[in-house]
Order: sequence, then structure tokens, then C-alpha cells
Amino acid sequence: MSILILGGDNIDPIRKALMSLGVDNIVHWTARSQKRGRQKSRPLPSKVSMVVMLTNFLNHNAMKYYKAEAKRRGLPIVYAERHIECIKSEFIKTVNNLDKDSEICKQCQNYIQCYQKEL
Repeated sequence: MSILILGGDNIDPIRKALMSLGVDNIVHWTARSQKRGRQKSRPLPSKVSMVVMLTNFLNHNAMKYYKAEAKRRGLPIVYAERHIECIKSEFIKTVNNLDKDSEICKQCQNYIQCYQKEL
């Protein structure tokens, strides 16, 4: 699974926590300056399957724009403050609410274990 993290400066602890939960690739945009994500002309990366928004590091306009972009593409969105436990909790909650036919679920190495009873 590949995700885009919007907001924050140093996300190394977040990166480690999400990779321990099965995330393969993490793209990070600080969204602090015009060049780094607040431009409305900057599209979401095409290979991203989920968006994580660090709410205490994003301005309202950037959050509104990327929320609309993610919804338009049908991507799940995780809203969390920059706290490891909060991010992990919200990430797990979002993944648990996914449909079993979602691409994220199908790519997971534990897919069969999750839906074994239904197969």
C-alpha cells in the first residue's frame, strides 16, 4: 500500500509506525510552502491508495482542496494529529472500515486471514 502524508516536517517516527502496519511506500508533502502542497494545481500522486492528513500542520484551504481531490478519486482519508498513537488508531479505524473488495484490502498480505470465514 502506498500513502501520501500531508503536513508535518519530520515524519520518521510516523513512517516507522505506518510501515509496521503494512504500508510499503510513503510519499510526504509538508504542505507548508506554496511549492510543497498548498498549490491547488498540484495533483495527488497517481499510485497513492490512501491520504493521511496531519490536521495540526495543514491550513484549511490545503485540507479542503486535498480532501476534495481524494474523494474525487475514491481514496480513503485519515485525519489525525501528529501523535503516533493517534495516527495508528485512526489509520487502523479507516482500514477496518474498508470494503473487502477495495484495492487496499486485496493488496494486503493478511487479506485471506481477514475474510477467511466468508470465502
